[in-house]
Amino acid sequence: MPKKPASSDWHPADVIAAFKKRGTSITRVARELGMCDSYLRQALVRPYPKAERVLAEQLGVTPQSIWPSRYHANGTPKSGRGERGIGRHHSYYAKKNDTGVTNKSNVKGLTGVKQAA
Repeated sequence: MPKKPASSDWHPADVIAAFKKRGTSITRVARELGMCDSYLRQALVRPYPKAERVLAEQLGVTPQSIWPSRYHANGTPKSGRGERGIGRHHSYYAKKNDTGVTNKSNVKGLTGVKQAA
């Protein structure tokens, strides 16, 4: 079985080490900015563009350089729902919604599903 290609994202320990090299920590930075420390730590394990931006600014780099897999080439964050869930909505509403009516008026192009008035 072929191995999964190595991610070019920084490992969470590398991000933490970068803060330690600067004589601070993610917790200290969060408190200085008036945030909960867990707010910034979430970016280490899941996409969280706002927290990623704060961490990157504190390290003097761009979020794209720390987490390239989370950003497009033009620097905009990839949206998990927009990137991975394109076809998910149609199948969900077509199969699960037995009334045939959805309250998601912003979901366009669903075949066989009536839009709420």
